[in-house]
Amino acid sequence: MEITRKLLALGKLDGVGRTTLEKLAAQPDIADVAVEALAETNPRIARALTSADAWPAALAAADADLSHAERTETRILSVLDADYPVLLRQTPDRPFFLYVRGQWAQPPSRSVAVIGTRVPTEHGRLVAERITEYLVADGWSIVSGLALGCDRIAHEAALRAGGHTVAVLAHGLQTVAPRQHAKLAEQIVEQGGALVTEYAYGVEPFPHQFVKRDRIQAGLAAGVVMIQSDLEGGSLHASRQALAYGRILAVPHPTAKDIANQEVKIQANLVLCGNDGREKAQLLHFDEQDLGRVFVINGKADYEALARRLEQVIGADVGGAERQGSLFGDANS
Repeated sequence: MEITRKLLALGKLDGVGRTTLEKLAAQPDIADVAVEALAETNPRIARALTSADAWPAALAAADADLSHAERTETRILSVLDADYPVLLRQTPDRPFFLYVRGQWAQPPSRSVAVIGTRVPTEHGRLVAERITEYLVADGWSIVSGLALGCDRIAHEAALRAGGHTVAVLAHGLQTVAPRQHAKLAEQIVEQGGALVTEYAYGVEPFPHQFVKRDRIQAGLAAGVVMIQSDLEGGSLHASRQALAYGRILAVPHPTAKDIANQEVKIQANLVLCGNDGREKAQLLHFDEQDLGRVFVINGKADYEALARRLEQVIGADVGGAERQGSLFGDANS
């Protein structure tokens, strides 16, 4: 708790953002170094401490956050906390702090993200339920974004199956967006799952935050199952990031009925399940030779093979994904 309090306070200082915090966290003795000593080697902290009131005010703000967390039965985790999920910790653009209500799966790494369009076809809804049910029965936690459509289907299917599910939010824990999913959010926590966000208490939802949120869904999971998407769908953000992190991207093949109906929400699936490697690479913003982690689901017979691929990711060193860099740009320093 003391190291989290110290890092929270450092983050409250003017001009100190994620990049600076990451550098500080890399110091093996950060917990024992006085803030004055940190200022001697870090110009940003030195500038922030030119006012005598700056550090006491930062500590007070950190204490207010920690008190609020205690009152609301939530936790604030830094990347140095043992409870910070290992798969997410290994990503190059990980959020430095996580705000968590509820409990992680055990182990947290045995997680898979199930996401997709807000308006799936009948087949999309069915596949989202069936894949989720299979993965839950195989001992996987289901990560999604609490959005309408595929996200809600995945969360609800996991709960009905008695499984664990994590909802990644694009705002502070004081609210739920969309509002009609407030009851679902409570059910997730009540049944042993978790709500998680990188945003502090009081931060309201804004559109750009949902794009950033998608990287956390991919980062928490051994792979992403993208149920359905059009060619510009938001689900492609997490799909691209899954590949950037060295994880699996699984894509169900559309049915003949949906293809015949020229459903808009299966167009990305058609590309990713097709044979045109160049078209896939363009859609995912990836090099064609790096698409070996795209796994096409042609039917229920492929579910077991997908689960085994996901297990390989857990056992592998995913740290090599850092060479891909972040698709979301550098954080403010």
